[in-house]
Amino acid sequence: MKVNLGTGAQNSHDWERVLAGDFASPPVTPDYKCVQAALALGDLAEPLGFDGIWFPEHHGTPYGMTPNPIQALTYFAGRTERVSLGTFVAVVPWWNPIRLATQIAYLDIVSNGRYTTIGLGRGVSKAEFAAVGVPREESRDRFNETLDILKLAFSGERFSYDGKIFSFPEMSLRPEPISADLFDRIYSSSSTAESLEILSRRGMVPLFVGNKPISDAGEEVRKVNTFRAEEGLGPCQPKNVMFMYCVGSEDEVAQTEEWIWTANRDVNVHYGFADASNFQGVKGYEAYAAREASATALLASEVGNQKKGGPPGYHASNLLIGTPQTVFDKLKAAQEACSFCEVTIVPQFGTMPYEKAFDSVRLFAEEVLPAVHEMDAPLHPAALPEKANV
Repeated sequence: MKVNLGTGAQNSHDWERVLAGDFASPPVTPDYKCVQAALALGDLAEPLGFDGIWFPEHHGTPYGMTPNPIQALTYFAGRTERVSLGTFVAVVPWWNPIRLATQIAYLDIVSNGRYTTIGLGRGVSKAEFAAVGVPREESRDRFNETLDILKLAFSGERFSYDGKIFSFPEMSLRPEPISADLFDRIYSSSSTAESLEILSRRGMVPLFVGNKPISDAGEEVRKVNTFRAEEGLGPCQPKNVMFMYCVGSEDEVAQTEEWIWTANRDVNVHYGFADASNFQGVKGYEAYAAREASATALLASEVGNQKKGGPPGYHASNLLIGTPQTVFDKLKAAQEACSFCEVTIVPQFGTMPYEKAFDSVRLFAEEVLPAVHEMDAPLHPAALPEKANV
């Protein structure tokens, strides 16, 4: 099974200043140092034998500071020769569709076809939509129309489009990409039942970005494949993103409690999950307002008032934490539960020092990665359509 390295700059220590509104003082750790550390983490991927490098997209807070993941991947396309490239995820409503299509095509060219996982999502954070000047209630329309436009743009034909949000005269995608199958490389992330069904019926393959317990994700794979069967499509396997910290002894695991707690806080505050009013009355986010969305593997309703030292909000099934054997066993169990064909590990989260992440990645690469590369990643019977004869 392929294993990718996911990274994005976190300045978790700065949340206390931000939440206090102390904007007269600069961050204790400058953002550029966090970005440089995240890039240095990415530099480990190819020499240590990982299969790919992935980046997220986020704006305006200390969380996941990568405003343009395609730009970050282009940087690595020029620094590497072998690894594939992926996004977890580029947030579609924040992009002009033609600009998104041309940047994907350009990355395809400069990487010689290595942008193999075009992970796309709809976005959630009220603050991020405000920062980029896009009405959040338009997100689903923008997402769906952009998928239409990407399919046309990557077809190799001249095309035009006249939709509710976007209209383009007849044109061609220039420069033309190297790869003819770019639309087939799109994976979609969703956190609501409505989005899951819409995207599944469109043929999109799910990308689980650590945003629900693995058992729930496994149930969703069966739902996806049931929807696909109803549309005459064959079954698929998702790709998963999981958090990882690999250490030499179980005694070292205890230090992760604070990092997990701060990671929970970071996600909860960044997305505003604790306050349902952030989603009430917003078209397309009714499930979030009703606390029905599985938004980030975070038990948002519990973490909102969580005190330091309390139970972690991230579900343990998404945390590959422990000795090499423990990490391998958890990863194998997760694949059996969810049937993913490929996994991306995120080795730095919360206030974890990047030096710890570097050590963890090196140990994982030495002790775990070879065994995972030898591991099969099949589609298990539990992930097949509900009416399948298995």
